[in-house]
Amino acid sequence: MPELVHDELGPTLKGVVLGAIDEATRRGATKVESEHLLLSIAASGDLASATLAEVGLDHGAIDEALRVERANSLASAGVEPVADERLRAVRDARPGWGASIRESLSRANFRARRGRPRAERERLAVADALVGVLRAEVGTVPRALAYAGVDRAALITRLEALR
Repeated sequence: MPELVHDELGPTLKGVVLGAIDEATRRGATKVESEHLLLSIAASGDLASATLAEVGLDHGAIDEALRVERANSLASAGVEPVADERLRAVRDARPGWGASIRESLSRANFRARRGRPRAERERLAVADALVGVLRAEVGTVPRALAYAGVDRAALITRLEALR
């Protein structure tokens, strides 16, 4: 697990990070990235996933936004979209940690509530991780959310109000 996810953060966030590994593995990715974390958060069933769902971003909608982003990125390079099964990495090992998930978890600022009760930290840890994902200015997730018409700044403000 990335070094930024400490034992003190609790089982909910750990479960979401493990879910991101599963998302990356299912998709045949060689690295776990922030888009896998976003998909895992959407499927988590907690406060952060409910907030995403309220703005129309359930797991399926995020998956579709990521497909649109990939197709548009390929098109801008003059490349036709490739079938998903052709994009899968062939490997027996788990995917490694990508730069974007490390950066997302770094931006999450989990230590901001260090003095608060453990139950409160646990309840908001996934929302903090989501804020870290949403704060990225460049990359797959910001492009996908822009194509989906999501106002990231408004969503961050909404998540920060949960505190």
